[in-house]
Amino acid sequence: MAQPPADAAARIAMWCQLVDLVAQTAGDDSLSCLDDAYAMLREWRPDVSRDRRQAAAAALAGRRVPPRLVAFFAEDDAAITAPVIGGARLADAEWIALVPRLSPVARALLRHRRDLGAAVGRALASYGTTDFVLPGAVAPAVSPAQVSPIGIAPHGATPASAGSELAELVARIEAFRRDRRPPEPQPETVAPLPECHAFTFETDADGTIAFCAGAPRTQLVGLSIAEAGEGDHGVDGHAAGAFRRRAPFRDARLRISGDAGAAGDWRISAVPCFDPRAGRFLGFRGSARRPRADERAEAAGHGLHGSALGGESLRQLVHEIRTPLNAIIGFAEMIDQQVLGPAAADYRGRAGAILGDARRLLDTVNDLDVAARVESAQRQAPVQGSSTDVAARITAIGEELDQLTEARGVALALRIAPGLAPIAVDQAPLDRMVSRLLAATVGLAMEGERIAATLDVDTDPSRLCLCVDRPAAIAGQNERALLDPGYSPDGDWPDAPTLGLGFTLRLVRNLAEAAGGRLDIAADRFALILPTATREALEREDRG
Repeated sequence: MAQPPADAAARIAMWCQLVDLVAQTAGDDSLSCLDDAYAMLREWRPDVSRDRRQAAAAALAGRRVPPRLVAFFAEDDAAITAPVIGGARLADAEWIALVPRLSPVARALLRHRRDLGAAVGRALASYGTTDFVLPGAVAPAVSPAQVSPIGIAPHGATPASAGSELAELVARIEAFRRDRRPPEPQPETVAPLPECHAFTFETDADGTIAFCAGAPRTQLVGLSIAEAGEGDHGVDGHAAGAFRRRAPFRDARLRISGDAGAAGDWRISAVPCFDPRAGRFLGFRGSARRPRADERAEAAGHGLHGSALGGESLRQLVHEIRTPLNAIIGFAEMIDQQVLGPAAADYRGRAGAILGDARRLLDTVNDLDVAARVESAQRQAPVQGSSTDVAARITAIGEELDQLTEARGVALALRIAPGLAPIAVDQAPLDRMVSRLLAATVGLAMEGERIAATLDVDTDPSRLCLCVDRPAAIAGQNERALLDPGYSPDGDWPDAPTLGLGFTLRLVRNLAEAAGGRLDIAADRFALILPTATREALEREDRG
């Protein structure tokens, strides 16, 4: 405010900034500069375009703003006044004090709100006699001398003319009655809800959406973000998990059933709000947008990674990431093992942490590389080839997961049938399929939950089946939701697949199909089905 703007563009920018700053005072009228601030807002308002003023007013909808700022916007056009009057959050006493300062148009807008107290309604009703007067000229008063009772001729009129006037009057009354007959009832037509592409929302402390702007209230108000929805309605576990932790979240999934208005898929982002004085949790405020093409599960088609990049482009990107990552791993190992000389314990600890993170990232990069190879028609991943003792490999992978299961308090119960034949899959892709499937399942399980994994002969004797229980965290989620490349059922849950559960399941499924098997997603389990090695292949390996 102390720096005079250089030109009209600077005044417009400062006007918008000043509106935002005044809105954050939350009714604190003790600030000595407020009078000057409102004077500057009124002085510069003519320089600000109508669209910019309307955008500034829309940004205040749903917020707790000073009553004085509401009165300031109420001075403007109805389209600019409407979002502030319709969405500003004030106490009833503040609304009552503000009603006399509002214009008839602003009071008319305020009458449409259904969240105000009865006292505010009475204050608005007291202005009905003035707000509802029709504009225009007033008809001149008629003196009693000009009015004659029916049946009595006025002075100078003959009885015949008086009778004719009476007949004419009766005829006019009958015509008026005919014209006033109620019209025939017409069938009601309900206008379709307009499709929306973005909206803002606010929840209460229980996670229920109590306010929204930009979308039909009937489709959103009452929807909860506190729990993951079932089927095709509600939020995913990312939003629900963040709500439980009172943590901000970004681009969580929301699906609204129906075929119009706000129906369909959304990506929502929100932050928690707390009472600045008492620290009490008030709810979440956020916004929603339609997903981009690369964020939709159906956009991935039969692909694996859901990226707009082709297989070869993705493999090139993986190569460019892997090269510096290997260098980081090498230097971290040298520091951790003190190859270049003694290193302080703190320094070695930091190097060890970097080494662990880099190795997990390298595993993720390798998963992307395998995904690109499987999708590429020119270079198939080495899946089928030599036979592998699947029972021994699953036992070893289960032992490697002991540390994860203990940390999460989850029981992984492996049961392997005796005398199983080897499978016709190389060890590397088999390890990747089994480890990713078991790790993702255990990572989703809650403390105290038991995950059973059984390896046995399938209904087809030439195949083996690894059946893994689905944890409770993804109960009720259909195959379409689980195979979404970005699906993550509980936000930042520990040991979650870096690229999401959907990516992991697609990776396992595509590797299984490349090996001549499949991944079935049942209501209560995952079933990884792989072909056993033929006798000729085993004899050929023995001779080799």
